[in-house]
Amino acid sequence: MKKFFILTSLCLFLSFLTSAQRPKLAVIAVDVQVPELKTQNLTELLRIQLTKYDSFQMMDRYEIREGLKQANIDDSECYSVSCLVRAGKTLKVDKVVSGSIDKLGESLFIRVRMIDVLSEDIEREISKEFLVIKDKIGPMLTLALNDMMGIPNDKTFERSLTSKSSYESAVNNPHYTTLNLSGPRMGYSFFTGEGAKILKADPNDGGYGGYPALFQFGYQFEHQYLNEGKYQALFEFIPQILGLDQQLFIPSFTVMNGLRNNVNGLEFAVGPTAAFVKEAEYYKTPQGTWEIWSQGIPKSSTTETRFQFDNRGEVRLKSYIVLAAGMSIRSGKLNIPVNAFVIPSRNNTRFGISFGFNARS
Repeated sequence: MKKFFILTSLCLFLSFLTSAQRPKLAVIAVDVQVPELKTQNLTELLRIQLTKYDSFQMMDRYEIREGLKQANIDDSECYSVSCLVRAGKTLKVDKVVSGSIDKLGESLFIRVRMIDVLSEDIEREISKEFLVIKDKIGPMLTLALNDMMGIPNDKTFERSLTSKSSYESAVNNPHYTTLNLSGPRMGYSFFTGEGAKILKADPNDGGYGGYPALFQFGYQFEHQYLNEGKYQALFEFIPQILGLDQQLFIPSFTVMNGLRNNVNGLEFAVGPTAAFVKEAEYYKTPQGTWEIWSQGIPKSSTTETRFQFDNRGEVRLKSYIVLAAGMSIRSGKLNIPVNAFVIPSRNNTRFGISFGFNARS
């Protein structure tokens, strides 16, 4: 019991010495020039953030309010160095801190300065520019204070609150719009199997006398319906024209549901696609071959038939499923989405690549 008492007394004594060595600090006020933010709340938030450094003896708001009131000092108007020094001497503290938050255009500017009461000089000062994300004022103050105190910040997190061209900014700002990638799309679709054979076949045999790759051009409309954490969910609609490079006109449209990572721009999507193509009806002969059917050829209910891509046929709507993946490259305000896709089919699998661009302020 005696040893426990001695150890407890020693810990209390060391704690007292440590506390005595820490300078006493008072946060006077934060001048807030943003209508949605309140000076009183931001002043207390700055006081709480400084408490986390455990480098000062923090004077609480009630002592500050009472002391300044007795000295007839209005803390809501005390922002000059001379007034802050006078307030510090009144409160008998070693350091006083004040700050300001201003909104200019699309930026928030946070300024914090620490004044040494004895020398009456500004000891430390920081001014930092942030994006306008008002529900992230706390983390912004932490970043600014870390800079002022010489403590390294996490660069990825700092970039998410300061850089408009950063994907991470969308993680912290649900209203951020730079990841909306609506815009033109162009690329190539490559055909395999029967589709490739028909595109290369002679026109007299129902082919197109071309090569098994079609240029595609269209426009992607997208709507973000969910943005949580690092991910956003998207609804995408893409009307396109295929085959203009081979004197063909094949309209198509695709509807996709996608998931995009806000940090690295990776995206995965799946959905139906449909195109208006010429198809002819074929029937299976007794010899087991497939021939194009015409009105003069008898056909029974047991005759096996199918529709096949053929330039001698009629325009029909053909549907498939498309699987796509891609990423978005950023260069300043320019977005460059690049996507690869595959359209699986038993006899006519297609794959391809597309890219586009847009710009967001």
